[in-house]
Amino acid sequence: MTKPSEQEALKSARDSYLYALNVLEGRFEKGEDIISKDAYYSYQYALKVLKGRFEKGEDVIDAYCSKLYKENIYNIEKELKIKLEKELKIKLETEQIKLEKEKKELEELKMEFEKSDLAELLG
Repeated sequence: MTKPSEQEALKSARDSYLYALNVLEGRFEKGEDIISKDAYYSYQYALKVLKGRFEKGEDVIDAYCSKLYKENIYNIEKELKIKLEKELKIKLETEQIKLEKEKKELEELKMEFEKSDLAELLG
């Protein structure tokens, strides 16, 4: 099966959504106007392609999809926030370990200096 062309993908919301999902594996800006006119594909595009809000399509999402959309987008954003917080925590802990190591090295250098002849001379 051959991949559809971009022009073929612009024929319908379904085709644009599938082109974004399966061919581009990401955002299809040229097809977003078409997708945004269909509640179901706007929802699917946000959930599976953008993995976040699709503001252009939010007006057409019907009551059924709206609830699912809000729940899923909220969960995606919540998971992303948790992931970022974990990454920041790890980065902070790594920096704290580095600082502690540097502090220890400085203390050792200070002790060596205090024991040296130069410290006695400067006295």
